[in-house]
Amino acid sequence: MVDELDRCFSVEEMQSWKTAHARKITSQFSVPSIKDERALLTEVNDLLNENAALFRECGPYSESVLGGLGGDGLKVWKKRCLDTILPNNQRIIALIESNKRNFPYPWDVYPRMLEYKIHVDAFQDNCLTDQKINDYKLFPRGFDHFVKTRLGIDSPPPQVVAQEELEFRYNTVKKFVEEFLSGHSAIANLQEINRGTMFVELRDGRKLKVFVTNTYYFTDYTLERVLEVDPAVNVIICSSPAGQYSGSAKELCIERGIGLFMLGEFMGAINLSGEQYLNFLLRADRERRMENLKQLSREADPPPRTEVFAFGSFIRRKHYHDVDLMVVYEEPEDSCKLKEFESELERLLRKRFGEPDISVASAREFTALRLEYDNLSRVYP
Repeated sequence: MVDELDRCFSVEEMQSWKTAHARKITSQFSVPSIKDERALLTEVNDLLNENAALFRECGPYSESVLGGLGGDGLKVWKKRCLDTILPNNQRIIALIESNKRNFPYPWDVYPRMLEYKIHVDAFQDNCLTDQKINDYKLFPRGFDHFVKTRLGIDSPPPQVVAQEELEFRYNTVKKFVEEFLSGHSAIANLQEINRGTMFVELRDGRKLKVFVTNTYYFTDYTLERVLEVDPAVNVIICSSPAGQYSGSAKELCIERGIGLFMLGEFMGAINLSGEQYLNFLLRADRERRMENLKQLSREADPPPRTEVFAFGSFIRRKHYHDVDLMVVYEEPEDSCKLKEFESELERLLRKRFGEPDISVASAREFTALRLEYDNLSRVYP
């Protein structure tokens, strides 16, 4: 990200920044030697409480996120994860790891921490990478219960907390149903069957069996689990604004005739039918893709009087197989410059989106074209 700044700052200067930053982080995470177990667990408990408070107020199932449908609330949660929760997690591990020799062996706090560490590593991966993992190790409620019980603090058993959380997440699903789906103009009737499953009858006559999930990251494996429970499900809604689904799960659902949607996608998709319904693309996603294409076209340094148009599945479907572009030039053209632009644009597209399909035509040829899909859109200029 900083390679382009090497003309402004020397390598040595940037390395000195890195060293100073590392020294600052190390000083912030210096771990004291603690020989009193209660003092150590008190600090651990304070950190756990801070994380829990942030999860309740800012987390993916908080009112701020659910009420905002994934707007600034999610940005705040992401920021709190990076600036507070992840450092707190590492601090807890460091406190116990660094002081384990100060207590008689075997110290029962240590194996409890190791179970917690598995969750910490998975949570960090989900925060810092785009490779989301659905079935990662969840927060071990037993660790928090163990710490509080050791300190003499009343704490409900982990099983009770788990049931309360299940009810809470179920209530968030119910909130979506009541506030967003029940009054939708395309829905004629909505009948709740059990937790998270309902029949939806559309005004055009279609009848859908809908499964609503709070799954963090919906994958092919998650799909199989849902169908094992109820093979008649033909719509799956990922209701958590912080959640998402994998591209392969979306493609697999399309092949099976199952609609897989985020809540906002479902509310738009049910106004359509057939392939347009199964592969619905939000207007905001389409505009984002168009803006990305415009940026890449500009980076590829187009010749003067050159236009770029997009068409096909990339700006029509959520799941696509290639990126269709049409480069239009004015005659007479600089053929070498035009070829360089096409080559660079293809390279950028392949790196960013996948397989590109670029056609080139003169302005005269372009006016005579009859394209298969009437969704040609100007990308550049």
